[in-house]
Amino acid sequence: MLKVTVHNAERIPNMERFTNVDPMVTVIFQGIKKQTNWQRSTCDPKWEETLDFPLNGIPIQSTDTLEIHLKDHETIGANKLIGQGSVLLNDVMRTSTIKRRLVQLTNPQGVLLEATKLYITLEYTSPSSTEKMPISLKSGDPNQFDDVPLQNIGDTSWALEASGDQGMKRPIKSRSMKAQDFQIRIKIFQARQLDGSNLHPVCRVRVFTSVKQTKIQKGTNQPYFNEVFFFNINMSEAELCDEMIEFEVCNSRTLRADMKIGTFKMDIGYIYSQPKHSINRKWLLLSDEDDRMAGARGYLKVSVNILGPGDEAPSQENAADDDDIESNLLKPAGLMLRPATFVLKVYKADDLPRMDSAFLNGVKKLFHAAEDIKELVDPYVVFSFAGQQVSTKIIYTCSHPEFNQELRLGLKFPSMCDKIVLTVMDWDRLTHSDTIGVGILEIFTKDHGFLPTFGPCWINLYGSPREYSEVPTVLDELNSGKGDGVAYRGRIFVELQTILGETPNEPIGEISNSDLIRTLPYQSRKKYKLHAAFLDACMLYEHESTIEFEISIGNYGNKFDDLVGNASCSTTPPANPVFDGTSYYFLPWGHIKPCVQVASEWEDITFRLEAMNQLSKIRLFIVYY
Repeated sequence: MLKVTVHNAERIPNMERFTNVDPMVTVIFQGIKKQTNWQRSTCDPKWEETLDFPLNGIPIQSTDTLEIHLKDHETIGANKLIGQGSVLLNDVMRTSTIKRRLVQLTNPQGVLLEATKLYITLEYTSPSSTEKMPISLKSGDPNQFDDVPLQNIGDTSWALEASGDQGMKRPIKSRSMKAQDFQIRIKIFQARQLDGSNLHPVCRVRVFTSVKQTKIQKGTNQPYFNEVFFFNINMSEAELCDEMIEFEVCNSRTLRADMKIGTFKMDIGYIYSQPKHSINRKWLLLSDEDDRMAGARGYLKVSVNILGPGDEAPSQENAADDDDIESNLLKPAGLMLRPATFVLKVYKADDLPRMDSAFLNGVKKLFHAAEDIKELVDPYVVFSFAGQQVSTKIIYTCSHPEFNQELRLGLKFPSMCDKIVLTVMDWDRLTHSDTIGVGILEIFTKDHGFLPTFGPCWINLYGSPREYSEVPTVLDELNSGKGDGVAYRGRIFVELQTILGETPNEPIGEISNSDLIRTLPYQSRKKYKLHAAFLDACMLYEHESTIEFEISIGNYGNKFDDLVGNASCSTTPPANPVFDGTSYYFLPWGHIKPCVQVASEWEDITFRLEAMNQLSKIRLFIVYY
């Protein structure tokens, strides 16, 4: 039996405008969800309620976690999530009782709620006993750990970077000395950021004295292997867990003495102690085994399964393949990655489309203002990298918000992730937030030799058409970055900096006035005019109404959007299509061709283009001469 007593919470952030929240706690264990009663209008609730989770005779494992959700009770609609956290049950297995445990919570955007405190008590009764007894460990008894979930503590050359139990010695279960058949299945998915250029990489796997290798991938430092190897072994479980698996990535087109790029050695006992005797889609940090201080030499993605008699191979699902990559990283002992901080300065956004229906206009009046709300969008920006994310404040009812905030994310440098994702969201009170657009920054550290730096500059967002529709369409997925966008959906003005040797203390901060003044020259605009002449329009299908063509650049020229003024000169005169006598229709423009022009204002970035053109010319001159 597992009992969870929810005591109280302190300093819950107030998400209501005219009253306090109505907090409640939901506890989830092994898919079973139970919740407390909700407390009316308070930010410091007290529950003192006990939630029981029957175990049905199955003891809890050291990898089991307890999920805690703090929610705001809603009479109409779904309950609003305030914060969430998780508690490992490894400690309660040893002590059977943990009193007034503090649970750290994060908001839905992943930001730690440092001021909010939630206290719970955990009580665990083992199914093999009828009363709660703490587990005492004494040395000298080889059978004392039979009821305790176990992990290998052999002298390994790896360390799990995201594990919170690094360096802790765990008791190991006695291994069988009986010889039996085992099969080791190893799948090599891909490698990233291999050290060097013009590589022809190949991956070798060594288990005992058997060596197998993948096919050679030519001319890339990010190869995709996608190959599976099988190793059949007959030996005892104890002997198997004392052996190693070695992964070696080499350059096949260099001399034998210089062909090795990086290696990684893994203890088989560690894999055998994992659930289902396997590790699934883990990233391995490659290094030079002769010089660990040389740093990372690349990354290799693998899955390893050890199958004994009667074991079934786990499924190789592709769920969350690219999420939270760095927390699934295994690195060799003694190899230190430098801490670093990404500082993203989000200044403003512009030309954001309408995202809410007019029906919600009356609802938002109650929360924000008494006058009519014309700009039906409540934007905020989410900064994501390597499974981490942090978001700006919400600017209500504004299509051209000014955030002026710094977003900070910590990382280990060099990082295996090569994309920074900037998502502009529309906040909704009654439903989930909608995606306005996604901007992606590609970061390259090994190839160019510079820390990731960008801006201050505008990033354009593209996705589905700007015209608001209350009915979801298939093009809405384009707003999430899945495919190339078909329409302009606004832009954001940002700046990215990388600071080595430190981690962020606060995830969010305000931009200083000096930085705001420094970016003013980059926001000055000049007037431009776009001219287009239409020569012919043919092979049209039959239309019952007139046809006209429109030219737009950004929001300028879009006659369905009245945020940038008159767009009447951006469309051709309406014309009825004429049948061509065969299968199609054409527009009878004849010798008079329609012309359109669009006046617009944009920032002048010729100083950047000139520098890039000069560098490109120099490179071509060096190559050819």
